[in-house]
Amino acid sequence: MTVDTQEFHPEPRVAAIVASHEHPEFIVNVKETGQVLLVNYEDINNLKTTTIGAARFLHDGGWDSTKRYFMTAANQSNKIAVIDSKEQKLAALVDVDKIPHPGRGANFVDPK
Repeated sequence: MTVDTQEFHPEPRVAAIVASHEHPEFIVNVKETGQVLLVNYEDINNLKTTTIGAARFLHDGGWDSTKRYFMTAANQSNKIAVIDSKEQKLAALVDVDKIPHPGRGANFVDPK
């Protein structure tokens, strides 16, 4: 189901998979649904999945310089979802002007 309109999507695609630096889990962007899955593989025979709603059309992303926050673009939604991998939740959903792409190496220091 999509995160915003709750419509069924028959074939959502995985847009990114990264390994967490905080927990034994993968962070998975499910593009069309706008959901980020935290897949805990501590017990490989009993995977645990946490679903975090973000924004539709998730794309690629990258870690901030601390390796705690995973920033991922929701291109056609003009948002950047920030996942707190330590707390395992959405930290922020940032509105941007047009087609964000916070890929690897896109860190900056916010003066605030």
